[in-house]
Amino acid sequence: MVNTIFNFIYLLSLVVWIGSIVFFSFFVAPVVFKTLEREKAGELVGIIFPRYYKLGYVCGTLILLSFLVSGAEGIGLKWCAWGIMILASVLAGVGVNPKAKLLKEKIKSASEEDKPGLEAKFKSLHSLSVKLNAVTLFSGLWLLGLTTSNYQI
Repeated sequence: MVNTIFNFIYLLSLVVWIGSIVFFSFFVAPVVFKTLEREKAGELVGIIFPRYYKLGYVCGTLILLSFLVSGAEGIGLKWCAWGIMILASVLAGVGVNPKAKLLKEKIKSASEEDKPGLEAKFKSLHSLSVKLNAVTLFSGLWLLGLTTSNYQI
C-alpha cells in the first residue's frame, strides 16, 4: 500500500514537473512575449519564475522522497536523471534567475553608455537559463523513459 502511494506521488510529481516546463516554455512564455510589449512581458515572466522554480523544487523533493521510501533497488540511472534535473533547476532558479533579475533592474537605471554591456550580460544569462531549462526537460523525459521501460498498462 505504501509503495503504491509513493509510486503515485512519484509519477504525479514527475509528469507535473515535465508538464510545467513544457507548458511554460512552449505556451506561456511565447504568448506573453507575443501579446505584451517586451518590458511588460519580461516583468510578468519575472513574477512567474519564482513559482515556476518552486514547483520544480517541490516535485523534485517528492521524487527524492519516493526514491528513498521505495529503496535504492532498481532505481539505478533514475538517480542520475533526477540529479541532473534538480541540479539544473537549482542552478537556474537560485543562481542564474536572481542575477538576471538584478541585471534587468540595473539596465533600467543605467546610462546609455552602460546599457549595451549590461544587456549583453543579460542575454548571456538568459541563454544559460534556457539551456538549463532544456537540460531539466530532457533529463525529465529521460527519467520518464526509464520509468516506463518496464511499465505495462
